Amino acid sequence: MSPFKSLISLALLVSMRLALVQASVYVTNPVQSTVCNGGQSCPVEWVDNGESPVLSDIGECTVGLYNGEMVLVQSLPSVNVANTNTFSFTVRVFHLIFLASLITEYNCTA
Repeated sequence: MSPFKSLISLALLVSMRLALVQASVYVTNPVQSTVCNGGQSCPVEWVDNGESPVLSDIGECTVGLYNGEMVLVQSLPSVNVANTNTFSFTVRVFHLIFLASLITEYNCTA
């Protein structure tokens, strides 16, 4: 298993066709302190926050795992938030790689 096996901070963004839609999907799991290990299942749960549009009006959404700078690191299957409020995904195992720009024969992988 990779030395970089744990994702310390998990940022999950449910992206919709309309930016305002995101306000009504309230993710209850994972939370900021959740750790999901690479290669293992990570559950995701959400509720309707009661603001318009409600989940029953939203329907199918694309989902992705993003880092703290909001860069997509793993695409996830789409989900219909009108029909369900949970799914699980397997976190890919990531590798931290250092590449020396001046001396390429000394590149290393952590």
